[in-house]
Amino acid sequence: MENIGNPLYESRPTKKSIGNKYSIFLDRIELRCRFPFFTKTLVIKKDDLISIEIYKPPVVRTSFRALKLDLADLNEHVGIKRQNGFFKQLRFTPENPKEFVSQAREILEFNC
Repeated sequence: MENIGNPLYESRPTKKSIGNKYSIFLDRIELRCRFPFFTKTLVIKKDDLISIEIYKPPVVRTSFRALKLDLADLNEHVGIKRQNGFFKQLRFTPENPKEFVSQAREILEFNC
């Protein structure tokens, strides 16, 4: 059995991601976000994932249930839709958005 404790793909923190780190595991995606006074890791399990797509700026209109974790409005970024959680949509800017989406679909065996 493969080790699900180690990430199979990681996006290093960059200026566009405001120092956030995004990782893909065998069964989940983890979004480690740094806020002014604390760090929070959002976990999106494979079964909770509805879609993962690339968005190009500018993104003017998003729903009230979308959470932007970094400078997503200003850069090409990834959008995740999930079934559970207060925010159903998450927007974030990994180091290479196209590669992140490609790796997520391959690793999680997800087709949307």
